Amino acid sequence: VFSALDPGRLPLHHAEVLLFVVREHRVTYRQIEQAFGLSNASASRIVNSLSSDSPHRKNCLGMVEVFRDPDEGRRLLVRLTKKGEAFARQLERL
Repeated sequence: VFSALDPGRLPLHHAEVLLFVVREHRVTYRQIEQAFGLSNASASRIVNSLSSDSPHRKNCLGMVEVFRDPDEGRRLLVRLTKKGEAFARQLERL
């Protein structure tokens, strides 16, 4: 299922972060950093590669989106896109 997303190019740690977002539904960058022992820059690169719209990568997977936390405007949250939700349903069927 993962190879269909990005054949041969989806690093394991990117897949792990995607599964974390699937499980938690909505996470902060800080939660990703703490869960995987990543720097902010590493978490940001991974989220950008999984995102629906990244200024830094032309071939984004479109699985997650980043948005401002309505309760704390300085904090960014990560959640699944419709494509990401469909992927999560595929995983549940396995």
